[in-house]
This record gives sequence, C-alpha cells and structure tokens, in this order.
Amino acid sequence: MKRWFNIAFPAFISRVTEGYGFSVALSLILHLMMFGVLLVNWSADAHPKIAPPVPISAALVSLPEPAAKPQTVRKPAQSQVEQKRKEEAKRRAEAKKTAEAKRKKAEQHRKEQERQKALALKREEERKKDELRKKEEAARERQELERRQREKEQKRKEQQALEQAMAMEQQALAAAQQLEHDQLLQAQYAALIKNLTSRYWSRPPSARNNMVAEIRISLSPFGDVLDITMLKSSGNDEFDRSVIQAIRRASPFSELKDLERRIFEQHFRRITFRFRPEDLVK
Repeated sequence: MKRWFNIAFPAFISRVTEGYGFSVALSLILHLMMFGVLLVNWSADAHPKIAPPVPISAALVSLPEPAAKPQTVRKPAQSQVEQKRKEEAKRRAEAKKTAEAKRKKAEQHRKEQERQKALALKREEERKKDELRKKEEAARERQELERRQREKEQKRKEQQALEQAMAMEQQALAAAQQLEHDQLLQAQYAALIKNLTSRYWSRPPSARNNMVAEIRISLSPFGDVLDITMLKSSGNDEFDRSVIQAIRRASPFSELKDLERRIFEQHFRRITFRFRPEDLVK
C-alpha cells in the first residue's frame, strides 16, 4: 500500500494542482497526514505516555487502499474541458498546418504551371520568330534571285537589241549597197536599151527638139519585147511612130539574160522611157 501511495499520490497531487490550484492540494495533504497518524496510533496503549514535545520530521506515508472506492481518480470536469480545448486547438493547428501545406503545394503547382506556360509561350514565340526569320531570308533570297534574273534578262535584251541593231544596220547597209548596185545595173541596162533603140531610130522630118514621147515597154527575161504602150504622146505622130519602130527593130535585148532575175522582175518586167529627138541623135 505504501508503494501504491508513493506512486499514485504524487500523480494525484499533480493532477489536482493543475485543476484546482495549490490551496486544494495543500488541504488534501493535511487531511491525509491526519488520517495516517490515526491509523498508526490506533493499536497503541490506552494510556499513552506523555512525552515532552520534540521536533519531528514529517514524511509521506502510503494510505491503505479503500475497499469501496475505485483505484482511478476521476479527472475534474474543468480538466477535461481544457484537454478537449487543447485537443481541438491541436486539431485546428494540424488542420491549419495541413491546409497551409496544401495551399503551398497548390501555389507551387500553380507557379509550376505558370512557369511551364511561360516556357511554352517563349518557345512558341521563338518558333514564330525563327519561322519569320526563315521566311524573310527566303524572301530576300527570292528577291535577290529575281533581281539577278531581271538583270540577266535585261542584259540579254540589251545584247539582243544591240545584235538586232547591228543586224539591222548591216541589213540597211547591205540594202543600201544592194539598192545602189540595183540602181547602177538598172541605169546601165536602161541606157543599153536606149542606146540600142537610138541606133535603129530614123529621124522624121517633122521631129523637133524638146519633143517628149513617154513609152512603157513590157519585156521577157530573154529580152523579147512583149508590148509597147504610149503613155504620153509627143504631139507628133511621125515622131511617136518612129520611136516605136526603133524599139521593135532593136529587140530582142538579149543582154537582159545576164541580169539577175530579181532585178529584172523589179525594174525590167515593165520599164518606162522618155524619148527626145536630141537624145536619139547619134
């Protein structure tokens, strides 16, 4: 019992002092001490010896176990309320801590999502910039290629125009030379025909100087006279007939066989002469 008292009594005192304060605990200690003294002196002599008071030292003794009382001491109601309050405060603190942890985790998750979103936006922006840069480079290359092609085409056109101009100049020069050559041949063969005609012309007595007879002669490539047409009379029939007779006597003009066919077709298929008496005189 003493062992039980040594164990339970300090715990009981600790719980009591927590709930009711120091005054209640002191009162209980005093009652327990008195109860212990009575139990110790119950079996002593009926006539105790009176001894002079001497100073004694008090010691805590164990109490006998009550027969009808439970071994556990009930906790005061105020201590239970305080315990519940502490537990509730603890639960609230834990709930608050849990909520704070969840909030921090959610905040971290939100920040991570924002970071990932910002990173994705940055990558997308960089991709768009890269695509734009490639498009600009392709456009510059295409423009440069088009510029080179235009310059090449311009040079080709200039070269072609120069060649055409040179060719036209050469053609013009050749045409001028050919025209000069044709005119020279035309003049030579026309003079030949006129000289041959003058050889066979007999001057009529009524012919006078300054008379002009304009005659068109149609010839074959071999120099044969195919037709003679009086385009303009001199006003003297004898002079006109004498010129026509001289042309018929002088034909064929065989020298025309040596003439180029092109020149013949252009100038001698039909040729016009103007005859004057003074031109026909030998």
